Parts: sequence; structure tokens; C-alpha cells
Amino acid sequence: MPKSEVYTELNGQKIKLTNLEKILFPDIKISKAEVVQYYLNVAPYLLEYIYNRPLTLIRFPDGVEKAGFYAKTKPDWTPEWISSFDIQHSEETIPYLLAKGSAELVWIANLGGLEIHPMQFSVDQQNPDHFIFDLDPPEHFLWEDLVEIAFKIKAFCSEHGYVSFIKTSGGKGLHIYVPIKPIYDHEQMVLAVKKLSTEFVRRNGNLVTLKMNKEKRKGKMLLDIFRNHKGHTTVAPFSLRGKKSAPISMPFLWSDLEKIKDSQHFNIRNYKAYLDQHGNVWKDWRNFERALHNQKDSQHPIQTDHSLLMEYAKKRDFKNTNEPPALVENGLNDEYVVQLHNASRLHYDLRLEIDGVLFSWAIPKGLPISIGTKRLAIRTEDHPMKYLDFRGIIPKGEYGAGKMWIASRGKYKLLKRKEGSLSFSFLTGALSGEFSMYNTKEDQWIVERKSDQQELKFEKPMLVEQIKTVPQSDKYHYEIKWDGIRCILIFENESLKIFSKSGRDLSSKFPELIAQRHKVKASNAIVDAEIVCLDANGVPNFSKVISRMHTTGRQKIANMQKTNPVFCYAFDLIHLDGIDTTKEPIEKRKEWLEVLIESNGQFRHSAFFSDGVELYKACEKMGMEGIMAKQKESKYFSNQRSSVWAKIKYRSHADCFILGYTKGQGDRSELFGSIHLGQMENDILVYRGRVGTGFDANKMKMLLKHFADHITNEPYVEGEIEKVKDTVWLHPKLQCEIHYASMTNNNTFREPVFVKLIVEE
Repeated sequence: MPKSEVYTELNGQKIKLTNLEKILFPDIKISKAEVVQYYLNVAPYLLEYIYNRPLTLIRFPDGVEKAGFYAKTKPDWTPEWISSFDIQHSEETIPYLLAKGSAELVWIANLGGLEIHPMQFSVDQQNPDHFIFDLDPPEHFLWEDLVEIAFKIKAFCSEHGYVSFIKTSGGKGLHIYVPIKPIYDHEQMVLAVKKLSTEFVRRNGNLVTLKMNKEKRKGKMLLDIFRNHKGHTTVAPFSLRGKKSAPISMPFLWSDLEKIKDSQHFNIRNYKAYLDQHGNVWKDWRNFERALHNQKDSQHPIQTDHSLLMEYAKKRDFKNTNEPPALVENGLNDEYVVQLHNASRLHYDLRLEIDGVLFSWAIPKGLPISIGTKRLAIRTEDHPMKYLDFRGIIPKGEYGAGKMWIASRGKYKLLKRKEGSLSFSFLTGALSGEFSMYNTKEDQWIVERKSDQQELKFEKPMLVEQIKTVPQSDKYHYEIKWDGIRCILIFENESLKIFSKSGRDLSSKFPELIAQRHKVKASNAIVDAEIVCLDANGVPNFSKVISRMHTTGRQKIANMQKTNPVFCYAFDLIHLDGIDTTKEPIEKRKEWLEVLIESNGQFRHSAFFSDGVELYKACEKMGMEGIMAKQKESKYFSNQRSSVWAKIKYRSHADCFILGYTKGQGDRSELFGSIHLGQMENDILVYRGRVGTGFDANKMKMLLKHFADHITNEPYVEGEIEKVKDTVWLHPKLQCEIHYASMTNNNTFREPVFVKLIVEE
């Protein structure tokens, strides 16, 4: 049967794809086309770990039910645009494939190259930049015991100054990666790992062994360190494995280890949900390179001449502050940190590693996010290299007293340097872009962005789950649920724009907030918040804030500022001065938000509480809507519904379609009597009964105005419906929120109460 062929073009390269319909994973019916698409989808992530590294492939051209084979040598028929790298082995020189973009990945996938195994160095610098622990359990070894060992290794690495990262192997075990500075040859790295592993086995000899011979392991788990030798490879993060279920060697968070069921937990069918929620959890892992624990003295000598740090030392009493001592340490001139510093004034500190110290500037308004924008930077004293990782509180009375956070930590490239000026670009970390700096007078400098302009754009906010009871767990923070208008605030330089959760610009509706833009101490920020009107007891009044939102006319809005002022409770931080904060833990986002807001005006910070049950009782007593429970250390997921946030209201709430209304009688003769409700169930509109309470005359008049545009002659639901003859039917476009006691036997709401119209704002 002739081969089927198609051609595609990717990154300017023409690629021939053959037999895309061939099934490579028969058990789950995954075709080659799906494998190609998978590698195209994960290319931005996978390439971080294989770019310009010599690769070994395991190919399964006829599918995983047939024998696969290792492919080290670059085939003779490889396209000219695919690079290779020669490595001399004892008996031969092998040209290894290199991948530099998604085009190479698609070409590899077309070969049936299901598994991609890189070496631990790149051709740009041929020293290893990480080492690996392969946790290889024997048959019948309990997964729970493997998890315990992994946590022990994490703690053991931390004890020796290393930061570790974990992934499933996609086979039987787990892989733990430890980034190191690429300044040691393989022999030095292997020696350090061997010593480290020997000590770990000495402490945990009842669980692990270094013996390769299966008969000598005696049921213990093999701590495989031999793949760290030069020329050896390990399956890459995000690579498929040639096994029946199409598993993936998937990076994941240490905090999720206890949720992982086995090494093949992630596969081509389910990986996307985790990736969409968390992104690349190893992103910027190179920022955590450390010196080998047994090589620090020889590779990073500390200079005895500390004259470069004399000013730093004079300003500090190291008996009172835990800031790093004034030691000059040799480095590679490639590391930086930007710290947010809440001292006498909130500002940023930029520190660039140059010649054994950190050149430092205080930047009051942060680095610019727009090309051509210039910002003042005040040159301060040089800091020691250990300040790259400093965070915490500088005690009162000390120089720079206040709290300091790491906003971005990573690698940078010094592009040009001469007396009084320099230029550089960020390579990794939360910040990006190229900048130039020059001295104007004394300690005053100007910093200007030269590339990668960033735009602050509206993003739909994160959505939450609703639960019935307060989760009593130390895994949550608790917060008041403000009953108002959910909004996204965009602060850009001196301006403020206010958007509803659907993206409608509401800025003109709330001029008192615009006037207090200066109360938020951020040059550029995106904030998730709730705009409310408060009664005399400080309880939100939803009807009032909706009235504010619908008020038109400059004079009417001005009058409403006095009679019905709004307040804005900020509860999360999405972006700050060039940094995507959604990947930061919620505690850090909250701390930053709190220091940004001067809570003595219309802007207020929505605080966390530790006791959810007591907060729930207090809010119920005050007549508030409910509370929020937010998982500790959670991230922010824009435009997604996530269970890491949950709302708990005092009665069951539901969102319903408004199907029509009954004609009013008596006092309501000019208004309406009740509203017919419906909900979608399996894509079918289902009748849920009527709601006739929760309205006042003003609210009913407002609703009738909305109803007028949606009147129709026929109902959109069938079944037993009361007061059909007295009903005016509506197209099911409008939605409302109700609360209710329970469901009846007829699946209608028992004791429903109208709460509010859900306005497409």
C-alpha cells in the first residue's frame, strides 16, 4: 500500500509528513497525526529543556505494540536545516540531532520518535547544568513509599543548598532534577552527586540502594544516579513514552505529589487540564542554579578585599539585621534580582551582578513597560551576591527598614557597559525586555525600555465554585464575599480604567474612584475587585450599586457621588509593573496588594481571616451575602472556573433564565406579579417554577424596562406551568440570581427569593 504524504510549512521549513492516519497507540487509538499535534502543542514548553542539546530518540515507527529502537545517529536523509553535534565516543564519533524549534519536533514526531531524551548540557556551553535522581522502584513497590522517598530527597537537597524539581518518568518512577551552575565538568558533577547519594543511602538504607544488580537490591528502590555520566540521557520533560496509555514524563508541583496516582498519571488525553491550570511549573528553573555543595570554595572564592562593599557594611548592624554579610563573591556576571521594597516609601530595587557584587539602583516607579518610557533610578551602594536571594523584614532602625519581596529573579545579559552607562536584557525570570541606563548627575540615573513593549489588556476574571458549607481546614484563607459589581481595574501611569467582568468600560460611572487613582501606589497594575455601596452598618447594598452603574448624565452621576458613594474592595492582583503575578502564590499577591493601597478613601483592601466558621457567623448576623474560601498558595486563573476559590452563601443560590412574568394585581397592577424561571439541563431549557418575592417597586420598574426588549408570543419551555393565561412570555436572554430553601418533587424551587438581575455589564 503506498504511503500517504502531506506537506506542511513551519517556521519557514517545508516538512513532509507521512502516514498520519497510522495508529501508534492501538489501545487508546492515538494516530501519528495526534502525536504530531501533541508535540506541536507542547513545543513552547518542551523546547526549554531540549533546545540545542544532543538528543537520543526512541522510535516506534510501527506503533508501541511493535519493538522500538534507540536512534542516536542523525540519519543521512535528515533535512539540511536540522542541525547536529558531533560527540566522540570510545570507538566512533556520533552526530546527534539538535532541536531548535517546533519544526524539528514535528519532523521527529513524523519519524515515530515518541521519546525524546536530551543530554544534560547544551552545545553552547558543554558543562552540565543539572543533575538527576531517577527513582526506579522494583515490582510491587508501594507508590506511597516512593512518594515518601521523593519528599526525603527534596528535603535532603534543600539541606545541601539545592532546589529540586520533580516529574513523572512516564514509566515506573519519578525523576528529580537539580539545576546547578554550568561551571563544572561532568567528572566534578558526577563525583558530587555520588557523594550526595551515598550520604542519602546511608541515612535511608532501609528504603533505597545504589546497587544496579537487581538481585542485590533486596526489594529496595534503586536511586539511579548513573544517567548523570557524560553521554547518557534522560527522557525530557513533556516527552511522550512508548507505552500503551501514551503517558507523558510530566513536570508537576511538589505540592501535587500526593495527588499523583502513579508514574503514568499524565497522558496524551489528560495532560492539557493540568497544563492549562498551572502552565509550565518548571518555568525559569534555571534561576535556581546552585554551586555544587562540595565545590563552593574552589569554584566561588570569596575575595578578602571587601572594599567594594565598605559602604554597604557601614550602613548595617549585622547583629540586628539578617541581611547577607559584606562578602565579595566571584560569579558569571549573569544574574539579577528585582525586589519590591516597602521601606519609608514603596519602591523597587534593581540589582545586576557585575564583578563580584550587585550594582544596585532604587527605582521609585518601577521599570517602564512601554518602549521609550524613561524612569528615574537612584544609584545606591553595591550589595553582596547573596542579596540575590534576600527577602524578609529589615528591622526598624536599620537602613532600609521594612519588608522586601523578590519580584523577579533570573538571568540577564550585559550588552554594553562604560563609565556612566550600560544596557542589558533580561533572559529569564518574571521580567523581560531590553533596557538602557545612563547617569545624569551624582547618584541619579535614567532607565529606559528599548524592547518588548507590554500592553495592559483586559482579561476576564477568575470564576469560582459554590459550596454549601465552610471548609474547616488549615488549607484555606477566608474572606468576606462583597455583594457588588465585580470589576477589573487597570492602572496605567496616571490613569485608571474600570471594566466590568465582561469587559464593558464603566470608568465614567464611578468618577470618585478615578479621582483617587493616586491612592494606589503602582505605576502599572491590574487588580480584581468589587465595587459596592454600603449602608449605615457597612453592609453592601446591591440595589444601590446597580443604580449607580445604570445612572447616566454627568450631573446625575455627580449628585449620586454625594448621596450614594461607592467603595472599591480590591482582593487580588493580576499584574504589577511588568510582572504577571497570576503565577505567584495568593499570599504574595495579597501582601503586595495591601501595600499598594492606601485604605483611607474609596479604595480598600479586602483582608483575609483565619477562622472561616466565625467569619461566616459574623457575616450572617450582619446580613451579608456570604464568605469566600481560598486555598493557600493557590495561583490565579484568568477566565477560568477553579475550585481553589469557593463561595459559601447562607442559602442555596442559583442562576436562572427569565422566561416570562405574570401580570400584577392590586398594589402590583401596574407592575408584575412573579417571574417564571428556567435552567439549562443537558442543553435543554427546563422549567423551575416562579419567584414572586425579593422585589420593591423601583426594582420591578427597572426589570420591566429590561423585559420590554424580549417579549415573545410563545413559551420556550413545556410542562406544567401555572398562570399561563396571565403570562407575558420572554425570549430567554435575561438571567437572574435567586436563593431558595430546597427543590420540590417537581424539580422547582421551594421558597425562592429574587436576589438580582445578572447584567451583562
